[in-house]
Amino acid sequence: MRFRNAAVCVFSALIGIIALAAYANSNVGWKELFQFDGKAGEKILPKGWEIRTKIGTAASEFYLVKDEKDNMSCLHMESDKSSGSVICNPEKVNLKDTPMIRWKWRVKALPQGGDGREGGKDDQAIGIYVGTGSLLSKKSVSYRWDTETPKGSEGNCSYVAGTLKIKWFTLRNKEDALGEWFVEERNVAEDFKNAWGYYPDEIYISVSSNSQYTASKASADLNWIELNPIAVETKK
Repeated sequence: MRFRNAAVCVFSALIGIIALAAYANSNVGWKELFQFDGKAGEKILPKGWEIRTKIGTAASEFYLVKDEKDNMSCLHMESDKSSGSVICNPEKVNLKDTPMIRWKWRVKALPQGGDGREGGKDDQAIGIYVGTGSLLSKKSVSYRWDTETPKGSEGNCSYVAGTLKIKWFTLRNKEDALGEWFVEERNVAEDFKNAWGYYPDEIYISVSSNSQYTASKASADLNWIELNPIAVETKK
């Protein structure tokens, strides 16, 4: 009888594990690994991503690289008195199902004097944007690595004659070590809803690097970015 009861317990546990795995697999979310499979020195974009530039302003550079020292691929960005971003539209992503955004980033050079609180200094080495909308009306939330802006700061701004509205959050700044990787996690669904009053049905993800206002240079890397159904323990 004891053997039979033990067997039933083991079987029930296995069923539970299988059910949990099936649930997890049904909510795998989305992930971009920025894998570089080109030739050395070749500047290529990840598949599904496109460059966006600003008319009348020099364009920042974005391309995949293989970091031999850390043995990893990443999206590298360089800004020299310039502005630009790369954008993708993740398919079949619903923020209500996958509300947690995570990414791994580092900054090598900050735009000198950059400060998101001042329009004339609004430069960041890297910013992560999640947004929605049409060409003439877009709303997004942004997670920034600033220079002078205090960590924990947040605010609102708009670009392109007010057609792009942004709620921004400063997660890191000049107090954080240059050249060191950091992993971040935010509930982007709640951040978006708190900012704009609703959960978006479709989203785009954008990565920017800017130094045009400060007439300086900036450099950063993004190792990966993902959307998850639940929070994950964050480690460097």
